Amino acid sequence: MLTGREVEVVRLVARGLRNRAIADALVLTEATVKTHLVRLYRKLGADNRAGAVSEAVRRGLVDLH
Repeated sequence: MLTGREVEVVRLVARGLRNRAIADALVLTEATVKTHLVRLYRKLGADNRAGAVSEAVRRGLVDLH
């Protein structure tokens, strides 16, 4: 199960934001964003951003419309 913050991060990734922009939007450091990404990749069984977004969409965590 993803944390609320991990869901926020993957939703911003789905919108095409890069790590720096995600950090700015969520008032985090870029290193913290990278930590969230590593954790959500593991939890979603993904190897990269596209895989994470795809799995998040499949699970209903992200709506691309």
